[in-house]
Amino acid sequence: MKVGFNARLLADPNLRGWNRYTVNLLAELPAVGVTPVLYGDRPIHTSHLARLPHGLFEVHIQRIRPYALWEQLWLPWRCKRDGVSILHAPANFGLPRFCGCPRVLTLHDAIDPNGTLRSRMFHAIARKSADRVITVSGHARDEIVAKWNVDAKKIRVIPEAADPVFFKPVSKEDRSRVLERYRIETPYFFYVGGWEARKNVPFLIDAFEAANLAGVSLVLAGGRDEERSRMKFPDRVQPLGWVDEDDLRVLYSEALAFVYPSKHEGFGLQLCEAMATGCPVFAARATSLPEVLGDGGETFRLDDVSELVELMRRVVGEMNYRDQLVYRARKRSREFSWEATASATVKLYRESCISSRRPL
Repeated sequence: MKVGFNARLLADPNLRGWNRYTVNLLAELPAVGVTPVLYGDRPIHTSHLARLPHGLFEVHIQRIRPYALWEQLWLPWRCKRDGVSILHAPANFGLPRFCGCPRVLTLHDAIDPNGTLRSRMFHAIARKSADRVITVSGHARDEIVAKWNVDAKKIRVIPEAADPVFFKPVSKEDRSRVLERYRIETPYFFYVGGWEARKNVPFLIDAFEAANLAGVSLVLAGGRDEERSRMKFPDRVQPLGWVDEDDLRVLYSEALAFVYPSKHEGFGLQLCEAMATGCPVFAARATSLPEVLGDGGETFRLDDVSELVELMRRVVGEMNYRDQLVYRARKRSREFSWEATASATVKLYRESCISSRRPL
């Protein structure tokens, strides 16, 4: 089966968020009988192509401006020319209104898209055009139905998973190199992610200050320069900025715990990443996070910092408790895999073809 992908976002070398989902799915699909056909209006970054099975995918790039012409005219024309069975847009938007093959859209969440009215229009067209919708959690599905009136019958929940790299053990050399590189000298709690308002980073800083743990620091990765510049950081709070992909696995695995205070998530992939490394996880009792975390860690409420403060103090003071959290994290992490995600996605592709009487 040939499946076309709107892969234009893979021009960006960044491997977080939607790009991580897309690349990991593409890497697994050939093993379950799919030839991915990648379409872009800019060259796809070589670092992403290097992660895909050699010789088992196609790439077609056509520079057309404005973008609307590329998406709405060139993309369906090229799908027909290439004989693809399905067109999949894996990043919340990017489907043409009319196409000769079934269309699948991955909606990662029901969070309003940023940008102009034009941008929101493209997202709306994709939701309307999709024959099937993939989303990543039951909570996201319920929000999509309620907010955008998407037919629940065409939505399938298929979870994400941690990149396989996070399951690899950390060597002593890697540990020393990364901790020295970022000048981390004390036990620490860890956060990585965006710093926009919904991510709730100030709540985490307040809880850390209230916990008052001598000899312990809070390490914060991610965020943009302008976001960090607007914040004041107390003693023992260490902002790292953007961290290299190779270093992230070490930062998770060496932390006392990964703490995720986000108010709103469609999934929360960082939870899977942290659990895969055996890092204890504390996550907000909000939206999709308890669903994804399951028994793999602890949750805390967001109306005040008291529950998180208690969790921080306990994981520092009770070694047996931390060992239990490590075990729970590793056990839960094994319930997510990209092999399972790819298999479930191909099943949806086949159902779409059958219902539209399209050849596989």
